[in-house]
Amino acid sequence: MEIGDWSATRELNGLYRQIRSLGLETHVAEMDAFGFTVIPQALSKATVERARNSILATAEKRVGRCLDPETEEEFGELTGGKEVAGQHYLLFKDPVFEEIVLNEKPLALITYLLGQSCWLSSCYSHVKGPGKVGLLLHSDNGNGVPVSPMPPYSMTANVNYALTDYTRERGALAMVPGSHRHARQPVESERYLAGNQANPDAIPMEIQAGDAVVWHGNTWHGSYPRLVPGLRINLATYYCRQFMAVQEIYSRDVPEAVMARHGRDSRFAQLIGLNHFNGWQDDGPDLDSRMKMPAGRTWHS
Repeated sequence: MEIGDWSATRELNGLYRQIRSLGLETHVAEMDAFGFTVIPQALSKATVERARNSILATAEKRVGRCLDPETEEEFGELTGGKEVAGQHYLLFKDPVFEEIVLNEKPLALITYLLGQSCWLSSCYSHVKGPGKVGLLLHSDNGNGVPVSPMPPYSMTANVNYALTDYTRERGALAMVPGSHRHARQPVESERYLAGNQANPDAIPMEIQAGDAVVWHGNTWHGSYPRLVPGLRINLATYYCRQFMAVQEIYSRDVPEAVMARHGRDSRFAQLIGLNHFNGWQDDGPDLDSRMKMPAGRTWHS
């Protein structure tokens, strides 16, 4: 056995103990069988409120006026006709997002899917107002780049935190159980969530604010149109394997206060790409740091 194999074995053993200690065995089984799982109350009420308020402040700055999550009816007009308006690059906007990215239970499941060496690809919010279409079903594997056929293992994985209560009429996240096994994107006739074309295999995630849905990168998901006034607000923390390009690049300009909170050798530093081995210039590769990097082995490799 090579040194790298010993390292990978230690990582897997440590992850096994962590999953057992956190009581996540059923969630692992659900991800393997159905492609997703729900962690009830993954966030405290205080954390939900902090994150929601920060996202609302960002959205209000962009649309130029206050937004009421309970009564808003003109969101589409404020966003140029968009039912869903993405609030991007949130990680460094408020320390609450750093805390959520490191949330122990969801991160353990992400590590199960992607390995210790995975990166945070993006941290953003879908703020959704009333509409008619919703977000069509799709798979995230490939990080925005079409991959066909998809590998059976997860190249990316997502944690979707509900920051408002989800119901179907309020524009809930939709999942298609078992779709991760198709290893492909849905075809046109399988993508819709509204009207006569609605995919009958899709189910709404009717969950409470603070709950989290974690899913395999192959799994088909989208969101139902919101049929009542108000806003559906979430936080999506999206992770990928280290050989992939991230959606949001954090390593180029990390605030000093963030580094002071976490340190260069932390899991947070690993997640935001500070320990990237590739990308050298005249000085060549840093082989000493390469030996310290996580092996990235998972049960899905």
